[in-house]
Amino acid sequence: MTRRANGEGTIYRRSDGRWEAALYVPDAEGRRRRKRLYGRTRAEVATQLRAASARIDRGLPAVDAGTRLDVYLPMWLDQVARPTLRPKTIEGYETVIRRHLLPHIGAKTLRSLTTSDVRALMAGMTKQGLAPRTVQYVHAVLRTALAQAVRDDLVGRNVASVVRAPRQTRREAAFLTPDEAPQLIAAAKGTDLEAVVVVALTLGLRRGELLGLRWSAINLDAGQLRIVATVQRVSGELLIEEPKTRSSVRTLPVPAMTITALREHRVRQAARRLAAGPRWRDHDLVFTSGVGSPIDPRNFDREFKELLDSACVPRIRFHDLRHTFATFLLAEGTPARVVMELLGHSQIGITMNTYAHVLPALSSASVEAVATQLGVAP
Repeated sequence: MTRRANGEGTIYRRSDGRWEAALYVPDAEGRRRRKRLYGRTRAEVATQLRAASARIDRGLPAVDAGTRLDVYLPMWLDQVARPTLRPKTIEGYETVIRRHLLPHIGAKTLRSLTTSDVRALMAGMTKQGLAPRTVQYVHAVLRTALAQAVRDDLVGRNVASVVRAPRQTRREAAFLTPDEAPQLIAAAKGTDLEAVVVVALTLGLRRGELLGLRWSAINLDAGQLRIVATVQRVSGELLIEEPKTRSSVRTLPVPAMTITALREHRVRQAARRLAAGPRWRDHDLVFTSGVGSPIDPRNFDREFKELLDSACVPRIRFHDLRHTFATFLLAEGTPARVVMELLGHSQIGITMNTYAHVLPALSSASVEAVATQLGVAP
């Protein structure tokens, strides 16, 4: 083994005949981690080692264009993505890298990865029967990781950004009709889901927002409610987190029927807290398990499906109550901008595209209204 000067790492020959260099590099939290470099000759590894040390001195990652993706992608996830993204997002990225990227392109280097490789990756996933949305997500993760490689001057262009992901067929939003929604409310009357259904249908909250709703964020006297938290399952653990986007943090007006449902729910929850005694875990949540802890979204969905069956309404997703709320608003002539703000969408285009099924009827009604005002209606 040939040793280098302090800080430059070490170079030695492996039992398989290849040469290996090792050096310590700082991670995103300032800790020193051991990095290994490989080559066919000692000179090749020595060149890599000098380049890595030079990059560290310049404040850049200790990798280069010859770094394999099975080394670069985990490093990018740990040092770049993890410190800035939410745990749920990181969990998704980890799954994509482990299941789809490393098995197929992990042996490629940053330099050798081509647009053909990326196209072949996506074509193979499509051939396996994976949904277009899944293929799009894998493409997005790879594109994001390679964008960092471009910013770090490791490669000259992002080959993933040149390749188009397959189009996803937009699923038309499902919703309850004006007759079905009251049926669901009636079926939920007196159950643990009564206030849940009323809040969902009158405020259009996402499931995570509803499960993360806090009493301290509700002013029943003023008729206001603020979205400040969401419940998500990450790596098998339920977490209470801040909403993902700034637009999701919002204050909503609470109608009278919802205020009544929440007051009744608070009375029932107080009785449950008393019965639980010291087993109660106070998280200030409006909707909880029998001991005050967050509700598991999977258990919640199962109970909701049972309620749908008892109400004799279509087996929609819970998220479709949000669509029902938005559809009713638009049908009543509420401006799309207002609907966007109530739903917490970040862009008006999201609202317009999601509820395109309502727009033709609204357009027809609007044209007839203009014609009536002009006195030329049939």
